Amino acid sequence: MQLPRAFFSSIWACLLLWISGISAAKAQIVPDTTLPNPSRVDREGQIQRITGGTAAGNNLFHSFDRFNIGTGETAHFDNTLNIENIITRVTGGQISHIDGLIRANGTANLFLLNPCGIVFGENAQLDLGGSFFGSTAESLVFENGSVYSATEPNAPPLLTINVPIGLQMGVNPGNIVNRSTSPSAFNSPVPEISFPLPPDLDFSRVGLEVRPGQTLALIGGEIQFVGGTLTASNGQIFLGSLTGESAIELAPTPLGWHFNEIPLENVGNISLSDGSLLNTSGIGGGKIDLRGGNVTLNNSRIFALTLGNSGGRGIDIHAHQLQVSGGSQIANATLGEGRGGDLNIQTTGSVELRGEGFAPFQQFLTNFLLSGTFNPFDPNILLVMGTTGMGDAGEIAIETGNFRSIDGTLAGNSTFGAGNAGKLTLRADVVELVGSAINTGTLRGSTGMGGDIEIDTGRLIVRDGAALASVSFSPGNAGNITIRASESVEVRRSLPGTIVQTLIGTNALDSNGIGRAGDITIDTKRLIASDGAGITLSSGGIIGETLFSTTGGSGGNLTIRATESVEVMGVSGELTFGGKLPSFLGTQTTSTSPGGNIAISTSVLLLRDGGIITAASLGAGDAGNVNIDADRVEVSGSNGQFISKIEASTGTVLGFFNGDATTNAGELTIDADQLTVRDGATVTVRASGTGSAGELNILSDEIFLDNGGSIDASTSSGDGGNINLQVRDLQLRHASRIETNAGNSNGGNIEIDAQTLTALENSDISANSESSAGGRVTILAQGIFGTEFRLLPTAESDITATGGTPALNGVVELNTPDVDSTLGVVELSGEAIDVSRLISQNPCGNPRKSSFTLIGRGGLPDDPRQVLQSRTVWTDWRDWRSFQSE
Repeated sequence: MQLPRAFFSSIWACLLLWISGISAAKAQIVPDTTLPNPSRVDREGQIQRITGGTAAGNNLFHSFDRFNIGTGETAHFDNTLNIENIITRVTGGQISHIDGLIRANGTANLFLLNPCGIVFGENAQLDLGGSFFGSTAESLVFENGSVYSATEPNAPPLLTINVPIGLQMGVNPGNIVNRSTSPSAFNSPVPEISFPLPPDLDFSRVGLEVRPGQTLALIGGEIQFVGGTLTASNGQIFLGSLTGESAIELAPTPLGWHFNEIPLENVGNISLSDGSLLNTSGIGGGKIDLRGGNVTLNNSRIFALTLGNSGGRGIDIHAHQLQVSGGSQIANATLGEGRGGDLNIQTTGSVELRGEGFAPFQQFLTNFLLSGTFNPFDPNILLVMGTTGMGDAGEIAIETGNFRSIDGTLAGNSTFGAGNAGKLTLRADVVELVGSAINTGTLRGSTGMGGDIEIDTGRLIVRDGAALASVSFSPGNAGNITIRASESVEVRRSLPGTIVQTLIGTNALDSNGIGRAGDITIDTKRLIASDGAGITLSSGGIIGETLFSTTGGSGGNLTIRATESVEVMGVSGELTFGGKLPSFLGTQTTSTSPGGNIAISTSVLLLRDGGIITAASLGAGDAGNVNIDADRVEVSGSNGQFISKIEASTGTVLGFFNGDATTNAGELTIDADQLTVRDGATVTVRASGTGSAGELNILSDEIFLDNGGSIDASTSSGDGGNINLQVRDLQLRHASRIETNAGNSNGGNIEIDAQTLTALENSDISANSESSAGGRVTILAQGIFGTEFRLLPTAESDITATGGTPALNGVVELNTPDVDSTLGVVELSGEAIDVSRLISQNPCGNPRKSSFTLIGRGGLPDDPRQVLQSRTVWTDWRDWRSFQSE
């Protein structure tokens, strides 16, 4: 539907306010004479009784030159009960100041139009049976094309019995300001919340309030809430900021009113500050809809809580930009049996969530991890979703250009009860979490499932103590995290002097060992974890250097597909407890439940300066497996207490050590064109304690170990693991090692299938045992250089399978080509022969048949065990002058 446009603007009329200097204290309601049956106002003390007006069917039209209500005064529209819509316009060119009560009879809806602006004071109240529409539009539009204009009041009236279907704004519509914090005019019940509310949040101060299920809409230019409140229990609140002769359509529905989409090129700003509140909480949480250019919340709240058995209707915010800060909260949780409403945020520019600082954020997270629960209305939490009852939580969907959550922001969609937490979907060009957290897990005492997190972005940045997580403290599983980033996923920097590590993670902390951690799946071009940050999927929990939980269900699985590279590098600065933390990608278990698996597919995998990939167990639950598929893998160096490594091990988790571990290490498989391990770094399936080391399988064109680099399947007390290498070129330099040694148990097995094996500068291959049987080393190679089998390790490069005693020595089997190319060669005299004496004569001149035969190697191959000889070249040494006379 194309709404008609107004021909004149009211901008000059609005300026009359500043000239007249009329104050709210001298407020009056003054009718004009533009209607066939003008409005009438009779003052009865503090009550201004409004009668008259022109009726058309169930519509009643009023028109006023001025419409102001002073403090403590009442404007009573004394309509007949058959009236459904009271349509009121203000034509005198002055802002309406309302600091008293607006009342009407029956269930009529009230429309108040003043193009110059409307200001609701602290004492403003509503006592209506129907909905309230306050607008600075120039006109109301009806279905038959009729227009009821506040800027052309002298035009012939075309009053109609139809319901209004639209509002037409002028060129420069006036602003709407709300400061109302008054109590209910009709004694509505105060919602009962079972959790402590912030001390400055008082649900009894309802401000402008409509009855349950009704609509409260403010539509104008700039919309400003300065400590003001709107309340529509189970109903609907609509804020629309429009500019530039735009229009908005209206349509009544069984659930309230429908408002069409507003073109974002014609929107103004909406700001809520100083403790403002929009509240539709009730048996079924009502709907809240904000549409504007820049929408700003500062120390303000938007609540649409579901408190009973009816489903919530949700919160929608459409804008250019949304900024939420200063202790603000957007709450859409369910505390009852009904499903919670959804939170939908769509902006063309950006969404910024700003918290109250890192210190309270850090304290909140520490308390949460230690207790397994929190108050959902804690002032540190900005987005309050989730469920505390039987009903499932609603979902969070955010779509924007840039999303930024900073300075201790907390947002979540968790379950405290039997209902399931909702899903969080975030789509943006850039998503950045800085010292803030998002969690969609389960809390202690709940039975529902955690919510999933799904992020679609160009670039995801999690840094400076931030956390993107789903944590389960209950039998319900934590949610899964799925990340699709076309450019990069960056997890950076755990801040020095803090206890919070920068993480993307899922955790299972259920004391009954039932609820499992969720899975994490990442698809991107580049993944970077640096400066002590990491990606973790764990059963049980660690804070810094404190092991705070040894219970939990199974750990989750980590899947990473990075088309270009995966880089894990560096350690954190010194944290609160005095230690440092490595950068890592890990699935860990500190509980009796098994850890999850890791699968990484990329072109280049780089671990350096203490970077770690780990599927590890502290010793009670089995460690997970690691599978890596890459073109090039490089593991190098260390940084302080952490060496760079890829591990599927047991008995150690990120600096924690358990020498009494009883479970087995996992399996580690690497399929890479090139694998480099150097400068003390390792690839390991090592086991500490009595558990057995794992299986280590590597398929590669080139494996290069240098400067103490190692491939390790050793164990302290359990059996050594198995190492299987299929490689074209294997090189060990400068004290590098391939080992599957054991302490009190048998050494493991090493199988190497290579074209060439080179081990130099005291580089060893060993399957030794200190007190039991040595293992087995089997090498199939075309050539082995620089090393050989020895019974005991030496300062040279060795291949050993030494047991605790000579009788317990293992087996070393070296399979190389066994061709003796000297076989069949005639041994010639070592005496030097003067060839000129032998062939200077013509042997053919001898009447007896003579011949000269040179016996050489013929077609036999070279002996690969001998130094190569130059080829024999035949030279004719005969003196041809002896034949010239013949």
